[in-house]
Amino acid sequence: MLSSKYTFLTGAPGSRWSGIGQLITDNFNYNKSDENSDRVYTHGEFSGHRGSYFGPEMENGNDFHRLAESYFDRHRFEAMCNSPFSEPDTNNPKMIKCHQFAYGLDWLKDNIPNSQILLIKRDSGESFDWWKKAGGWNITYPKYDWYMNDETMRSRIQTEIRLANEFVNKNTKWSQFNEEWLTENFGTHSITVPNDKYHDTEVCLIRTTY
Repeated sequence: MLSSKYTFLTGAPGSRWSGIGQLITDNFNYNKSDENSDRVYTHGEFSGHRGSYFGPEMENGNDFHRLAESYFDRHRFEAMCNSPFSEPDTNNPKMIKCHQFAYGLDWLKDNIPNSQILLIKRDSGESFDWWKKAGGWNITYPKYDWYMNDETMRSRIQTEIRLANEFVNKNTKWSQFNEEWLTENFGTHSITVPNDKYHDTEVCLIRTTY
């Protein structure tokens, strides 16, 4: 894996982004000092949420849906990204998770050095249905208040997918999430990616250019 300060992870609710993020942080020497007993959610077969999540109405990064307007100084943005980590100064990369990075992908790419953006995508209907199956409005961590109700959730899932598509299409292309993609982008590993779970999941990793 190329050395990176941050991996900015984004995907619409229900895209399986959290599961992919966990596979990567658990197997590729990421800084996981943001994980604690207050930042956990599991539900049935759902693999759960672990570690810090950013975005409006969440614990940190309430303005991460408007990066260009909020952060003229990248150092203040990086300080917010570092804030949930109890050991922020290690050399290990940090996974910064935010659905709403979809609204500021160009800003991330152009302003944050030595980092990468990891995008996850599934069909909007499948994403909504999986989010509901994982608990929906009863998910206790993180908060989904910004999405308001089912109608707004469906609309914002579609918007986040559209913005991700636009960003990927002008930079590179989507790939199937599988073991070969992990090897190509992160290095050797012993991960088994179940095809029945991720057959409809696409991914893209883009380096920042600052």
